[in-house]
Amino acid sequence: MMGTTHAAFALLCYYVIAYFVRLPFDAPMVLTFLIIGSLLPDIDHPRGFLARQSYLFRRTSRGISKFIKHRGIVHSLLAGLIATAVVWVIAIFYRWETLAVACFFLGFLSHLAADSLNPTGIKWLQPFSKARVKDGIRTGSFMEKFLFLLILIAISLIVHMVHPELFSIFSEQSSP
Repeated sequence: MMGTTHAAFALLCYYVIAYFVRLPFDAPMVLTFLIIGSLLPDIDHPRGFLARQSYLFRRTSRGISKFIKHRGIVHSLLAGLIATAVVWVIAIFYRWETLAVACFFLGFLSHLAADSLNPTGIKWLQPFSKARVKDGIRTGSFMEKFLFLLILIAISLIVHMVHPELFSIFSEQSSP
């Protein structure tokens, strides 16, 4: 999946949960951690979204990709738990919100779920199991773009249910 699809899918996952358990829809730190978590697993790909955005991520990604293949160990539940533990320690030091750390993990998991739809798939339980979860949506394909559109529509519907005032620009304005 493309980085934009990963970020949108993570946002959809969060908004569905937030809707039912009444979490904030507009917490910048929470949403930032969510998006970073959703993009981080592709740090093993030198042309991944984060690698294209920052020199530091590009150098890191190139180094990692020399030793680890794309959708390898970095695309596993174990990597998600380790990355979240590191983020948690940093969050404790800086007194960041616990919800932000949980959303980092949610973003990571949503990335794994989305990549499970790819024909290459991923090994969720690597290195403990070689079982691969996969499907047929190729990265950048029409189907992925259609899925992205459906995700955006779903996000819009959820946000509209919670904050209809944000959509007031679409309602008719009476003339003075």
